[in-house]
Amino acid sequence: MAAALEFQTAVGKIFFNAGSTPDGRLIRKSKTYRFVTQDATPANLKLALSSLGQLSAMGVMSYEKILTSEITG
Repeated sequence: MAAALEFQTAVGKIFFNAGSTPDGRLIRKSKTYRFVTQDATPANLKLALSSLGQLSAMGVMSYEKILTSEITG
């Protein structure tokens, strides 16, 4: 029996540099944006997330697109 992945959702995530702890460890915060279309191109997604990231007082560290799929079969 063959298994298949069926797309369910995609989210975009922005990671921010929120400073450091007293012992010098990095504090990393994130913001998730739901309902990203499955076919969002990396260039379009980076442009959208970087534009949203500019609204924060914290510096942007990185971006992610997270896909959720259901295994069927």
